[in-house]
Amino acid sequence: MTPSTADTLQAERSKAAFSVAEMNAFIVDEQMRAQLTKVERLLLSEPETFDVRQVYFMSRTEKMDHALKIGRRLIELMKEGKLTGEEISIADMILDINGPFGLHRAMFIPTLQNQATEEQKAMFLGKAENYEILGCYAQTEIGHGSNVQGLETTCTYLPETDEFEVHSPSISACKWWIGSLGVTATHAMVMAQLVVNGKNYGPNPVVVPIRSVEDHQPLPGVTVGDLGPKFGFNAMDNGFLLLDHVRVPRLNLMQRYITVAQGGRVSRPKNVDPKVAYGTMVYVRTQIVRNMSQVLAKATTTAIRYAAVRRQFSGKADKRVDGESPVLDYGMVQHRLIPLLAQNYAMFATSQAFAAHYAESMGELNRGNFGPLKELHATACGLKRWTSDVAIHGIDTCRHACGGHGFSQFSGLNEFFGNQYPNIIWEGDNYVLSQQTARFVLTQVNALRAGKQVADNQTTQYLRAHLPGGHLPKTAPAFTQMPVADLASNPEAQLQLLGFRAASMAAELADSMAAGQSHNRSLVAMQRLCDAHSDYIVASYFRRHLRTLAPASPLAPTLNKLASLLFLYVLEQHSADLLRLTVGAFSPVQISEIEQLLAQVIEE
Repeated sequence: MTPSTADTLQAERSKAAFSVAEMNAFIVDEQMRAQLTKVERLLLSEPETFDVRQVYFMSRTEKMDHALKIGRRLIELMKEGKLTGEEISIADMILDINGPFGLHRAMFIPTLQNQATEEQKAMFLGKAENYEILGCYAQTEIGHGSNVQGLETTCTYLPETDEFEVHSPSISACKWWIGSLGVTATHAMVMAQLVVNGKNYGPNPVVVPIRSVEDHQPLPGVTVGDLGPKFGFNAMDNGFLLLDHVRVPRLNLMQRYITVAQGGRVSRPKNVDPKVAYGTMVYVRTQIVRNMSQVLAKATTTAIRYAAVRRQFSGKADKRVDGESPVLDYGMVQHRLIPLLAQNYAMFATSQAFAAHYAESMGELNRGNFGPLKELHATACGLKRWTSDVAIHGIDTCRHACGGHGFSQFSGLNEFFGNQYPNIIWEGDNYVLSQQTARFVLTQVNALRAGKQVADNQTTQYLRAHLPGGHLPKTAPAFTQMPVADLASNPEAQLQLLGFRAASMAAELADSMAAGQSHNRSLVAMQRLCDAHSDYIVASYFRRHLRTLAPASPLAPTLNKLASLLFLYVLEQHSADLLRLTVGAFSPVQISEIEQLLAQVIEE
């Protein structure tokens, strides 16, 4: 007799060598667990508003209406003191309804918090936090997305009236894909080229009212609308915006890091980095890193549970069972799903560690120290690419692993895939972002070669360790000659090898470009360098998080095995990088040993 689904899942869980509650406490901090419990109870108490069981049968308009209804009720609960702003974001995550108020919280308000002066906060922030005005973040244009410096929208100072004139000079300057703009927003945080007395100061954010707060009609000079149905994310009103010489007060320009005084005198705080104007993007990328761990967790949980209860064929899996075997016992299914589980745990650790890194760096910025900004930006670009690539491709893998049932909307993975897919494109296309990370790494290598002092951070630490004077060592490091089994059981050696791989690729690319290789010819190598750098950063964060465990923690054996599995999986997926190392190259025999050991650890 085939066991029931409940019996099968219970039998699988009983094999665990650790407490599920303890594991949950490790990957989800205490505050988040308390918030999740609170929000779940509240959502269940009002099924007439928060029920999403019919969402797969809804049209786009119905989804948007439902999302607005949910969003409005969450705001009411916040005003009643029953929810915080952060807990509203948790509710959005649980419901998986990407409503139009999300970007007001995620981008418009943080820009005001981080880039407005106290006077400007008094003007805008209270109204935004009280939802008296609804904002969006209008950066992307038809003609320019990732190339922020190329934005065409202008914000020109008019000394005769002490105002700014915000203008879209061409169709390609039309703001495009802007979330919450289509029907919802009353105000836009417009990224525009700041022009004062004929001088261009680059893209800066300026608040532009676009709809009346009285009747919600577009204001004079504003052409705005919704972009219509999309591949996913259809509860969000992505929109377009054209501005025809729209005038706003001088203080609508965010002036914490650049000041335009009456009359047009421009000044900046001492040592300020102009890229601080992109601070909202760094913040949002930090949130994407966190969100992708939760996104992948939903997909891997669904697929692994399904694979545990779905049975196919008798006697073809290595494990002997009565009747047909669970598909999770088959090596090919394990090879597709278990590495995703390891990546998911690494993402949970990375999201917590990087959030702390971001908070620390922002603290330095608030104290006037802009030194950490470049490394923070490069790390954010690399981790946004790494986590979103892993999560989006992971969801697709999980859909496939569920076979025909994965094709049904009721698998929870199809619309979910469409809703999450934009993460590899928005806030910087992943292929473009990789160039920013790679350029930062190459800049540090060239600085070491020139004998310049470099900041002490997680990037320069591994570069200095493996590239004396910015160059590859003459002899192979000892860890490249270790037996694979010893590498897999030695966390420090794993980090050294991953750091050496990234440092070697950086040194080789720096050599090629110094010899005349063009930037365009170097782009593919930059992708590989960014991935290698991020593999090291993720592994480092994962191991750092594991060190917070008590020495005798029952979680340690399983988590350390997952960390080693991830290490072996990275090596197996990028074996060509190991074979072509200029110093300490791996042999084909070692690569074969990696593949065999990986299969063994996955099966365990």
